[in-house]
Amino acid sequence: MHSSKLIRPTGRGRLSYLGRCWGCTAFLYILLKDNIATKDKMNTTAGSFALLKSVVPRDAGVVRKLRKAGAIILGKASLSEWAAFRATATPSGWCARTGQGKNPYVLSATPCGSSSGSAISVAANLAAVSLGTETDGSILCPSHINSVVGIKPTLGLTSRAGVVPISPRQDTVG
Repeated sequence: MHSSKLIRPTGRGRLSYLGRCWGCTAFLYILLKDNIATKDKMNTTAGSFALLKSVVPRDAGVVRKLRKAGAIILGKASLSEWAAFRATATPSGWCARTGQGKNPYVLSATPCGSSSGSAISVAANLAAVSLGTETDGSILCPSHINSVVGIKPTLGLTSRAGVVPISPRQDTVG
């Protein structure tokens, strides 16, 4: 059976299904770093058991825009717990909820940076696109080490609303 017959989209997605494309994000499956809020059954925990079952008031700004454009949020990518700001001695990519993230090409190599789960998921072909956040190397380092493209937008070009913050002067979503 053709995959387009399995998914019965609504709204703009339905218009894409009927042959009119409304943008490049229609039917794009995306993973989000687990510090980007979603107002659904997915937890936003920043990799910590402390936030498990917490309820966020709304989708993060970037999530709202992606959903409006027809993107489908597959799930949350792991991250270094609290974006590696909880402790200095924990290994890069370690998360209390999911364990140690592994570089899919060299399992003994560091996955590098707090957005390591986002880079690992794309490198392992679990998703074509995964969003991460960066304060200081958290997008650029994991994308480089895991052999994927990472884009760090200029500060202020993407909304940080609904993202667990580290620094208001450095955080960006990419």
